[in-house]
Order: sequence, then structure tokens, then C-alpha cells
Amino acid sequence: MADVRPFRALRYDSQVVGGLDNIVSPPFDTISADLQRSLYGRSPYNVVRLEGGERLPTDSGEDNRYTRAAAAMERWSQEGVLVRDSAPAFYLMRHSFSVRGKRAERRELMAAVRLEEYDRRVVLPHEYTRDEDKRDRLALMKACRTNISPIMSLYSDVEGRVAAVLARVMASPPADSFSDPGRQEYAQWRVDGPEDITAIREALESRPLYIADGHHRYETALNYRRESGAGAPEAASEFVMMGLIEFSDPGLLVLPYHRVVSGLAADTLERVRARLGETFDSSPYAASGVDSTAAFQAEVERLGADGLAMGLLEPGDAGYSSLTLSGGVDAEGWGLLGGSEAWVLEDLVLKPILGESLERCLSYVHDGEEVVDRVRSGEAQMGFFLKPFPLDLFKEIMDRGERLPSKSTFFYPKLPTGIVMNPLEGWV
Repeated sequence: MADVRPFRALRYDSQVVGGLDNIVSPPFDTISADLQRSLYGRSPYNVVRLEGGERLPTDSGEDNRYTRAAAAMERWSQEGVLVRDSAPAFYLMRHSFSVRGKRAERRELMAAVRLEEYDRRVVLPHEYTRDEDKRDRLALMKACRTNISPIMSLYSDVEGRVAAVLARVMASPPADSFSDPGRQEYAQWRVDGPEDITAIREALESRPLYIADGHHRYETALNYRRESGAGAPEAASEFVMMGLIEFSDPGLLVLPYHRVVSGLAADTLERVRARLGETFDSSPYAASGVDSTAAFQAEVERLGADGLAMGLLEPGDAGYSSLTLSGGVDAEGWGLLGGSEAWVLEDLVLKPILGESLERCLSYVHDGEEVVDRVRSGEAQMGFFLKPFPLDLFKEIMDRGERLPSKSTFFYPKLPTGIVMNPLEGWV
């Protein structure tokens, strides 16, 4: 199934840039305007200039964020800031981070993976994409002819064949290590031994890969290949860079993505409330203290352990309430998607009322405190707190060829951008 290859990465020369600490960034879709400014200030070589550069009032067809990214990449390559490895390798990262006050770590294997259309069931998606984001990523890919950020994908290694190789490699000191300003720590190894490469490729060739984060970038790579015309089987443009993580890795964390509703007319809002009342039983939750939001989220997760459950916050006296599926609702025909609170909320409650305006009225937030701030300030009319989506159901839904609503999962943390890049010219 999956054709997983080592590749000749384009990498920053740590000595030239003074270490990678201030070089890396998150992927494009999590770079806010404030974060972009911060990343620009960390280093003149920060990869945000490639991955998510500034838009300027003077932008034109000849001078824009994409042409500037391509020019920077060319200039840095000429100056020795970026150097392409002479021989192919897999690149193994140990990624350490904090979540909810605890330290965790996971292993991420950077590889080139042959592009496959979804209907071949080799690379499996779990959500639909937006054309605007794909147009943006395609313009960048055409300008730079490089995969700048890796796609996060998951694989099963029940026999532990890949794990054995990675453990053996990690028994040696890393080739490089650093930490970023967010206290995330990285250690990197090159996996270039012929036996190790063969063992990894053979272990994964019978496995599908599950896209966890990066659907827009994967579909952009497919579009780039279509527009470029099918190349030779070994052409670099026939592959895309992925960061591969094993399903059972203890550092593979899924955090919740919450929903915020705004911009509804008063009568529409009442219809949504009525629909919620038909679908869920509501119980008020008395929130108090400085950690009230965290406590409420914990209560939602506790209730969700036994079935569908969400939290709701409305302005004023309504406050917090927990929502559990009403006993009078017939959920038998919902299938696997019926285990997704996001699907029930969007497809069964909101879409029948809002129709095409759903996208305009619904936004996604992974920070519970931000949900509270938006509702308390009056910016939002409703805030829905969801629990983390279970990995076993995530995999089962993808195996069945079904897809979840957008932003159903928040895999934390995102794979870093800027440690390795994958040029799309020449051969893999």
C-alpha cells in the first residue's frame, strides 16, 4: 500500500543561523497576525517567511508573499543558509512538550510518501477541505517547488517493526537538538542505514496512512501533480513530505475543538435553542472559582465517557449547562458518525436551520477560555464545549471511508515547520 521513502531534505545550517531555536514555526493555518509578527522578529531566517509570509498593501502579481518566499529560499540556498543533503534519509524527531501541566514526548518520522488519490484507500482523509486554503498553498508550492511543512499522518505498527528500528537509532546521540520559545524540545536523528531504511519501508508498505493534520497540503500536492502532469515514477513531485506517528505512541494527543456560534437573528437563535432541546437533555452547571472553565471541561469529558455529551455557555444568566443525548432520540441510524458530538451538533442541529450560512456563523476554537471570552463579551451567542475525539473511533470512521466535520480533532502539538523541507524538483 503506502510507498514510504527516504529523501534528500533541504535543511537550515544550524551554524549559519545560530541554531534552530528561533527558526521553526507552526504550520500556516495556525499562524495568527500576532504570532506572525513575533516569528518575524525572532530571526531574519525564520521559516514563517516561507510558510506564511506577510501580505502587503503593495502586493501584485509580480511581488507578493509567494514570490517573496521563493526569492528568500533561492537567496538562502545561495548563501548556504539552506543546504540540501547529499544522500537520502528518513529524519527521526523526538518531540517533547507540556500539556495540562505534564511533560510528554512522541516520535515523528519524516519521510517522502508517494501521492495516492483517496479512492485508492492508501492515504485516508478524515475531513473535507476549503478551496481558498488550497489555492493559497498551491500558489506557494508553485513558487517554491518545495514541501515546506510536513503533513501529520498516523500508522499502525502492531508488530513493533518500525518501533524496533527507531529505538535502535535513538540509542545513539542525536545529530541535533534544540528547544523553541514555547518550551517544546526537539532531538533529531538521520536514519540512513540501508537495513534500517529497508525495514521501515517493508513494515509500512502493507499499511494505509491516516491523515491527522494537513488535508489541505495533501490535496494541494495532488493538485500540483495534476497541473504539472504525471511525472516519472521516481520524480520528487510524485511524493509529499509527511511526519509519521504510530497510533499507540503515548505522546499522540487529541485535544478538543470547541464551537462558537455568532451572527444569528433572534428568531433563528430561538429555533436553534428549540432544536437543541429536542435533541439533548440540559442540566445547569454551577461554575465558580478561577479554574471554572477547566472544571466545566472536565465535567463534559466525564459525562462523555458514557455517551454523547457537550457543554453549552450562553451570555447572561443562562450560564453553563451540560448537554447529554435525550433518551427519546432514536440514534440507531446514525452509524459511526453518531459517536461524534461535532457531527450531531452540525448536521442534525445547526445545518437544518442555518443551511449555507452555517460556515459564516460557526467558528472553531481550541482554547476553552477563548470560548468564554467570546461569549461573555457578547461577540458570540453560544459556545459549545466538546470533548477530545477518541482515537479508536477516529480510525474506525476512516477505515469505513467516512469523514468527520471540519475541525473535529486537534492533534497537539502541531508538527514543526522548518526542521526539514522536501524539494519537488528532480528525483526522490
